[in-house]
Amino acid sequence: MTTPTPTSGSLTVHLVRHGQTASYAQDAGLTELGRKQATDRGTALGAAVADGEHVTFGFAPTLRARETAELLRTALLEQTAERGIALTGTEIRVEPGYRNLQVWADGRPADPTQARRRAAELAGGPGVPPGWVTEAARFWNTHETGDAMGFWLSTPLLWHEPPASVVHRLIRTSVDRVVDGTDRRLVIGSHSGCLRAMVMWAAGVDPGEPGNGEDVVLRVAAGSDVVSVAYAELQWEARVPAAPLDWSPGC
Repeated sequence: MTTPTPTSGSLTVHLVRHGQTASYAQDAGLTELGRKQATDRGTALGAAVADGEHVTFGFAPTLRARETAELLRTALLEQTAERGIALTGTEIRVEPGYRNLQVWADGRPADPTQARRRAAELAGGPGVPPGWVTEAARFWNTHETGDAMGFWLSTPLLWHEPPASVVHRLIRTSVDRVVDGTDRRLVIGSHSGCLRAMVMWAAGVDPGEPGNGEDVVLRVAAGSDVVSVAYAELQWEARVPAAPLDWSPGC
């Protein structure tokens, strides 16, 4: 995939799907293959960045995204060292604004894997389970038999954060990070739902599940109301939403 070169006053964001995870039954880390997938992507990005670029790293607040970002950073820095180029920045931190879609579980938002065990506990209890538990069961049943993210993208859900809210959040987080007169690149350990929602919004079609380690690249520029979205050798431009879309969870 062609890596966009930042221009003056721009932010280029690589939303990298986490490497293969050891389990979706809980918030788990990566498999050996998943570690290789993240490392390979970091090496590829390290071969594309330019000398003197300001590159920082972040991750959605899950273990699989954090481990992915750490491996991306290590591999990218090793590659740039081999090339004999220097970068600025290079710090790594959790990035809540780039978090995965959320489910409103027990009165608070959580990553679906972080709430899965609690949902299973409540589903086995007496009486009618809470609405979020019923939705979570449908989500995970679809994961076991087909495409959970496709289900999320196409089904009206009351306790899961809508795709439109995820897209608004990712874009507004990126716009708020642009620094006038400074070019920056941000590499994020992310999740497939975020990638698919961004492309579906920009392209008008669902690209299907990205591979582990694949990325969607966003680019926003200071003073511009247009965001560029690139994926799998294709690129689209769309208007930046004027204001964030508030997500009101189900009752």
